[in-house]
Amino acid sequence: MGNRNRKFKILFGIIFILMFTYLIVSLNIFNKENLFDFFTTGKESKGFGIFYIVAITLLMVFFVPISWFSALGAFLFGWRGYIYIIIGGMLASILAFYIAKLFREDVIKLVSKVYYRKERDVSLEEVSRQIEKHGMGYVFFMRSMPFIPFSVANYVSGLSSISLKDYILGTILGLVPGQFITTYFFVKAIDIKENPLGAVVAAVVKGAYILLVILWQKKSKYSTKE
Repeated sequence: MGNRNRKFKILFGIIFILMFTYLIVSLNIFNKENLFDFFTTGKESKGFGIFYIVAITLLMVFFVPISWFSALGAFLFGWRGYIYIIIGGMLASILAFYIAKLFREDVIKLVSKVYYRKERDVSLEEVSRQIEKHGMGYVFFMRSMPFIPFSVANYVSGLSSISLKDYILGTILGLVPGQFITTYFFVKAIDIKENPLGAVVAAVVKGAYILLVILWQKKSKYSTKE
């Protein structure tokens, strides 16, 4: 049994690395314009919605920001893009959660390299401690706050002892309202020529949401300071 698990881990690891390499080389997935061009050229294809969900799920597993797909989904699908981003985001979060459990040591190194590419106010060690201490509440907090990337939060949660049920519930509670506000903003912004007042209202709602998030972050018991 142990030998079979080891072979599976090796095979999965090889597939993961090959897929990551292919996406970087062929699509340059960390270039926003390249990704937007890739998706917009195929938007008239049959079954494109399903393809979009599968593609963004994989791309978020490989650390592509969820915010890119919020804007792209609104542009390509309108309000349907909200449903797609929720489905893709949840699938990516669960997949990354299990990958972290399967390849613990490798994931720690990779996530640290990705996360610390720029200066951060809170360390991964602190995030991990808070997940261990507060569980679902802190996952909800991470999904609502902009201080840690969505994909990194997925992997760090998988490295912790939080249960899958609490992790999924915290993710849903944070992802659903935040993405709703974001999609609303982008849908109205796209339609600004036809409905400028609607775009202004959307901008005000988005601004109010961001302000609320910042105020909550400052007052919350989940301190994000070292």
